[in-house]
Amino acid sequence: MPPRNLGSTILRWAPVAACAAILVWHSLQYNFVTDDAYISFVYSRNLAEHGELSFNLGHPVEGYTNFLWTFVLGLLMVVGIAPEISSRVLGTACAIGTLVVAFRITERLLAVKRPTTWREISPWPIIPPLLLAWSSGFACWSSGGLETQLFTLLVALAIEAYVAAEDGEPLRLQRMGLYLALAAMTRPEGLMVAGVIGAHRLAMNASRRRIKPDLAELRAIGAFLLVWAPWFAWRWWYYGWPFPNTYYVKATGALPKGMDAEVWRYGFHYIYVWAKQVHLVWIAPVLVLGVIAKPRTPRFSFVTLAALLAGAYLYYTASVGGDFMGLHRFIMPLFVLIAIVAGLGFARIADWKPPAALALAPLVVIAFAWTQWKLTSESLRVDNIFSDNGIDTPAFLIEYTEDRATIGRAMESCFRDGDFSIVGGAGAQPYFGRMQAIDIFGLVSEKVAHEDRRVSARPGHDKWASDEVLLSYDPTFIFYCYDLTAKPEQAHLGQCSEQAWIARGYERVTMHIPGLHTLADPRQPAEYYTFLAKKARKFECNGRVR
Repeated sequence: MPPRNLGSTILRWAPVAACAAILVWHSLQYNFVTDDAYISFVYSRNLAEHGELSFNLGHPVEGYTNFLWTFVLGLLMVVGIAPEISSRVLGTACAIGTLVVAFRITERLLAVKRPTTWREISPWPIIPPLLLAWSSGFACWSSGGLETQLFTLLVALAIEAYVAAEDGEPLRLQRMGLYLALAAMTRPEGLMVAGVIGAHRLAMNASRRRIKPDLAELRAIGAFLLVWAPWFAWRWWYYGWPFPNTYYVKATGALPKGMDAEVWRYGFHYIYVWAKQVHLVWIAPVLVLGVIAKPRTPRFSFVTLAALLAGAYLYYTASVGGDFMGLHRFIMPLFVLIAIVAGLGFARIADWKPPAALALAPLVVIAFAWTQWKLTSESLRVDNIFSDNGIDTPAFLIEYTEDRATIGRAMESCFRDGDFSIVGGAGAQPYFGRMQAIDIFGLVSEKVAHEDRRVSARPGHDKWASDEVLLSYDPTFIFYCYDLTAKPEQAHLGQCSEQAWIARGYERVTMHIPGLHTLADPRQPAEYYTFLAKKARKFECNGRVR
């Protein structure tokens, strides 16, 4: 390997920098924060301002599943950086980091030497970063405000360390344990990833007739437990439950008869849509070539690990019904693995027919880029707001969030100490309105999570709070029961039993809030916001329609 110098470093990394530039541009086409991200932002703000990781001060409920992301955003809020900005910058930075890691993994698996002239540059390690940069899903969730790209980066770093250990650097396993612990603190699937990697390592050891763990493996386990176990113990003590509140909302309690099959149908449809949108069938022959590897090599270890992770991810995704947010954020680490295998596949073709590989690879990348640009444009089209079997488009997520943010900002000064609200989305409206609230789905409500039954197979919408549970909060405002209309008299509060709430002492309230739109057609203004409020509150606020 030639000595490192500035020229070889530039030659090596210039293509990756170009991919990063493409990704930044692609991500800025979305440039949004989704409503669910604002749930974490409320926790981050309460941590920064009050030292509490809670949604409602004094009542800690673990209504998030991304501790590390929420904690980091809270620290940045302490120094005055708003999470609406930091989340997008960090998301994109983590995505760029994943491009780098995918490039390095592919380089190592192909034993590519550092170039000293442009003629020595290997094109195959740049295939994965190119595919990721052009991916609509990868770009969308580099924005969005969620933890997706931090988790993806940590998983990629863990896999890189594992591959390095298989390539003669066993001490990298300790670093892998740390990355896996941080991944498990970022998303619940991190434990699944750690379990799959552990099972793969046991299988590799068994194939080598080695049963006892070596010192490097013990250090990896120790690094994982040293970070993860104290955090797990703390959060169990702090919140009172071993699992996040969202787990009890989404995964506990029997579904109505026949809905178990509906969950699987949602999950399989989610996977089908992902495979269709990334044109997996097109690239399948290249992937088949990419997984060909000699046993007892780092490449063999990687492709078998990738296969195990893909199987685990697909089963898990199908079993929970997928996700209600479009463009496959739920299985982003899987797409990174596929991009790397694609790079290996093109390199395999180059081993046999170099001219064919050099001709085919650019055509495939260009075709993929074109289809993804069309997908990006379509997913952002203003009127593309219809759900596909429970999967919402980015256009819908953007419009929904912007409306709730507008409402929250307009009403922030209207609330008093002691006011309590029931909302539909627990994100932007409570964040900007600085409201004490729970959501109708129970994400931030321990009572709904543990006392109400599951009523829906749609992921993220499994439970719907009963009136009895809602009444126990003595709510001041019922915001989940609402309508947005062009004229105040057009309001229809169909999401709840309006008359039952009126009989309990509530009344209709209509606010004129400029900038709102109807979700049926986001191009049409709907500046009258109607909801229910407790009569005894005698609600008065600028903009109320009489």
